[in-house]
Amino acid sequence: MPGEWPTLAQPPKPNPELYLRAFELLSASPQSGVALEDSSTGVAAARSAGAYLITIPSQAGKSLDGDLVATALDDPRIVEWARTVVPF
Repeated sequence: MPGEWPTLAQPPKPNPELYLRAFELLSASPQSGVALEDSSTGVAAARSAGAYLITIPSQAGKSLDGDLVATALDDPRIVEWARTVVPF
């Protein structure tokens, strides 16, 4: 994304502006995008933006809400979901 990252990342999560700006720069709607999050503030930001949400909690024993909740990036459900978006 063009621009200075510290500028683009303001205001911080849980404000959804970071996601909304990223989707805008990509000429995509939040409803057609995905957010990958590992924290409750990130989940709140992604939910407020309206993105499909994949969560992988970064703290052991902590549960997070998501459209797809996994324990690792190589979770077969994430791989399968990715294949529906970008065919290999």
